[in-house]
Amino acid sequence: MLTTSGSHLLGVQFLRCVAAGLVVAQHAALELRARTGQADLLAYWHDMGGVGVDIFFVISGLVMYLSTRRIPAPADATVTAGLFFRRRMIRIVPMYWFYTMLKVGIVLFIGSKAFIDGLPLLYVLGSLLFYPMVSPASGDILPLVESGWTLGFEMLFYAVLAMAIALRLPRLKTATLVLALIFLVAQLWPDSVVLRFFGRTVLFEFLLGMVVARLWMQRREVPLWIPACLIVVALVALFVYRPHLDRFIGLGIPSAMLVLGVAWMEKVEWVRALAAKVSLLGDASYSTYLAHGFVMPVAVILGMKLSARGFGFTCLMAVLASTAVGCLSYLLLEQPMTKWLNARFGGARTLASPETAAPV
Repeated sequence: MLTTSGSHLLGVQFLRCVAAGLVVAQHAALELRARTGQADLLAYWHDMGGVGVDIFFVISGLVMYLSTRRIPAPADATVTAGLFFRRRMIRIVPMYWFYTMLKVGIVLFIGSKAFIDGLPLLYVLGSLLFYPMVSPASGDILPLVESGWTLGFEMLFYAVLAMAIALRLPRLKTATLVLALIFLVAQLWPDSVVLRFFGRTVLFEFLLGMVVARLWMQRREVPLWIPACLIVVALVALFVYRPHLDRFIGLGIPSAMLVLGVAWMEKVEWVRALAAKVSLLGDASYSTYLAHGFVMPVAVILGMKLSARGFGFTCLMAVLASTAVGCLSYLLLEQPMTKWLNARFGGARTLASPETAAPV
């Protein structure tokens, strides 16, 4: 659960569930379009569902800033930096590897039309190591578990924060400088697959999350009309009126407004009570995000059989089924495995719990 020194950002935690559901809806729309041949089918959800990634990145920046703000300063700061990075790996890598190897097993032993010519070993290794490579299935820069592309950005962000901790540098300023440098280099060498992958403005949405964290820390209490206005404006910008702008401006900034508005709404009792009742959905958002690629196609097929033209129904069915499987994956696999690995390899609890972080 997203925890910050005794304060529970339950509303932001619930946003993780919403973000995962948006991504599932987007991919369900893509699946429906592929199966029906209708290019304009559910175009709205295809276009809008990607907002879930932007919300995830902003939340990740927020949580990483909050969870590292009270790190002690030992004689060797590299020890603390190593601890931070190790706990992030424990949080992210095992579940991602599990679903990647599950995909490998499906392709090798059941078969896949997408990998009709086989599954290159180098591509599998690249996927496991978060190294950007061109997928032989789609021709895009995507790992084997396609939704895992966001984790490459997460790993880069964690590495930058670990460097700042090790060198005892200001986190926000250091992250801004390093990410800007990476973006600039990527523009100068666009032919590089790795640089082309990271040279997107979505990279800066982590910085927006860090700014949100600073604003929230500096002023926990604001008049209720301020977060209400932020949320309304953000929802309109994300889901109603979307001019053709760069992703960072058109989606990243409204996502940051939404996250900040929800964080400031924590003081409203009914908001906290409602969010607390569905906190499991937020906790399970990482499992939902990784597992939905396996569940969603099956749900779409079943939905089309139940209602051939009920595309909205089919999308909803895919979201609900993926969320249910994500919750089971979290309770039966992710939560116990993460706790065991942290107890064995996580080191002293000088950092915030790994459950506090938004992985995507």
